[in-house]
Amino acid sequence: GFPVGLIQCESNFLGIMESGRYMCVGSGGWANIIEKFKKAKAYCDNPFEVRHHGRRKKVIPIDKEWIGDHLNGSGSAHIRTVNISCQDAASSDLPDNSLDAVFTDPPYFGNVQYAELMDFCYVWLKRLVGQTSQVFSAVSTRNADELTGNVDMGRDLGHFTEGLSAVFQRMSKALKPGAPLTFTYHHNKIESYYPVAVAILDAGLTCSASLPCPAEMAASIHINGTGSSIIDTVFICRSTGIMQRKWLADSPAEVAKIVEEDLVHLRAGNVKLTPGDIRCITYGHLIRLAIWSLRCGWDKNKPTASRLGVVANWLQRFGGEGEVKKFMETNRTATTKDMPLLAVHEGVAEYGAEYANVSF
Repeated sequence: GFPVGLIQCESNFLGIMESGRYMCVGSGGWANIIEKFKKAKAYCDNPFEVRHHGRRKKVIPIDKEWIGDHLNGSGSAHIRTVNISCQDAASSDLPDNSLDAVFTDPPYFGNVQYAELMDFCYVWLKRLVGQTSQVFSAVSTRNADELTGNVDMGRDLGHFTEGLSAVFQRMSKALKPGAPLTFTYHHNKIESYYPVAVAILDAGLTCSASLPCPAEMAASIHINGTGSSIIDTVFICRSTGIMQRKWLADSPAEVAKIVEEDLVHLRAGNVKLTPGDIRCITYGHLIRLAIWSLRCGWDKNKPTASRLGVVANWLQRFGGEGEVKKFMETNRTATTKDMPLLAVHEGVAEYGAEYANVSF
């Protein structure tokens, strides 16, 4: 993940202003950076969402909302507390039952070693800031406790599982009952999902939804031409709540139907799906179902290897991505790609009907 371009060019520090525009030519110009910063600060004062109408976009303001500790230039008495910490989340000092939600983006085990790559930047920042700063006192950014998969440094699947579990358990205690812990995840190997299932189960949570969402640029230099997925699974986990009955598949054939429904929605959003995307969407649903089935009687005090084995054995008995793929190929003769969006999954319980949800 340290790309070196085949064609080198020197970025104009001040930027070159194009006639009739207020932006500079090129992405590296100083004026471009300032313009992006101005847009970001303007968004903080007046945040908005974007609604698509065909090829047109409509900006929808979010009334009475702003981002920051105070509203710029208003002299308002409304002050918010912004707390930024650089610390181990597993040992954070958060009161129990105090958080409305937790949103996080855990490391994807061994996909890209961002922590190692940071050393390229660290050596230059250390020169600029100076060695008197405690933050830059270390020789390297490397940390024995960082949550990455790295065989050379002895960080295997067990190390990753234990670290992720510690964080999720701490956050679960800090959450209010029924409040969501939500995160995104994807990986090319199903084994890298086992720690996710173990961490959620250890935290006493249930995965009430697994939603596919585009997360990467297909042209990203990390994945371009590799067949990897640009789709993340958004895992939504709660201690108590409801699960849609239609998501409680009890066979690979039913998982195939759920995946096909996801594909229809993604294609409706003009997402061009690859086999890697479909594989990761399937993994997300299989892990969600494993958590649902194993949550009763789960013993977080068993050895890490044993807990990982319980998840692996359940998936083996249920049938993995390969079994789901067979049923999707069987259904290809009546592919959902060309079906109307609302025609998918006909026959399932109506959304909102009392019997369409299962409490947990």
